[in-house]
Parts: sequence; structure tokens; C-alpha cells
Amino acid sequence: ELNDKKGMAESYNNIGLIHNNQGNIPLALEYYAKSLKIREQINDKYGMATSYSNIGYVHHRQSNIPLALEYYAKSLKLQEELNDKKGMANSYSNIGVIHHHQGNIPLTLEYYGKSLRLREELNDKKGMAESYNNIGVIHYQQGNIPLTLEYYGKSLRLREELNDKKGMAESYNNIGVIHYQQGNIPLTLEYYGKSLRLR
Repeated sequence: ELNDKKGMAESYNNIGLIHNNQGNIPLALEYYAKSLKIREQINDKYGMATSYSNIGYVHHRQSNIPLALEYYAKSLKLQEELNDKKGMANSYSNIGVIHHHQGNIPLTLEYYGKSLRLREELNDKKGMAESYNNIGVIHYQQGNIPLTLEYYGKSLRLREELNDKKGMAESYNNIGVIHYQQGNIPLTLEYYGKSLRLR
């Protein structure tokens, strides 16, 4: 009614997000596309970057890797142009996740590392905890237990500092898995118990 295009784009994006969370992919993409079209018309580059990222995430969930990478790359290009470091860190992480799923460990670590460095620069502790955990997972899959525990520990300390109970429960569980595989049953039960109590 007000012809508030920026607001309309945001509303379309939010409705798309709801449909995405409900698993209604066609409607999610329809509303994300409506949002993106308006953002392109008004040259809202921050908004366009968000739209590209959201569309990329939907394609990622649908295992359409080429399209996911295409939209994540579009988002990243705009974020770099805008020097949106938080957005760039998220895009690097998203791209790293895709390379992880494809089994490309060197590229995974490269993108996780880029994301982590930006998050450290921004002192984004929640993001840093996520990055440390993601890197820990890679070292775990490569069988490097000392590095796995080091990164899981870094992630846990930040999550405890932030009182991020969901994240702490994940970290306790991950560390419990390591102790279980090493045959240390008392420590396994201790960490699984900590995770369970929070959950």
C-alpha cells in the first residue's frame, strides 16, 4: 500500500524463511525470488546478498550442489564488494560445508579457516565457536585426535562463556564421542552426562 519496496522485499524474504523452515521448498523459493527481484530493482546490495545466500541454502538442502555454490558465490561477491565481514564469514563457512560434504578436505579447511579469521577479527564469539567446532570435526574425520580435542575445547570454552547451552551440549557430546572411541569410559559418561543434563 505504501509502495515500501525495501519493506516488501524483507517481508517476502521472511515469508520464504517460514516456508523453508516448514520444508515447503517451492513456496520458499517463490518468496525468496520475489524478495530478490525487488532488491535487484532498488539495488539493495546487502539485501541481494542475503537473498542469494538464502536461495543457496535451499539448493544446498536439496543437494543441488552446483546451484548452491553458484548462489553462495554471488552472495560472497557482493559481501566482499561491501566489505561485509560478518556476511563473508558466513559465506565462507557455507561454502566450506559444501566442500566437506563433497569430501574435499583441503578446500573445506581453507574456507573454514577464512571464516574463522574474520570471526576472530570481529570478535564474533558465537561464530568462532561454530568455526572451531567445524574444524574439530574435520580433524576427527582425519583421525587427528589431539587437534580434534584442541578445537572442540576452544569451541566449548566460548560456548560456556556465552552460556550457549545448546552449543555446550553439542560440544560435551562431541568430546564424549572421542573419549568413548579411546576406551575411556569414565570420561565418556562424564561428558555424555553433561550433555544430557543440558538437553
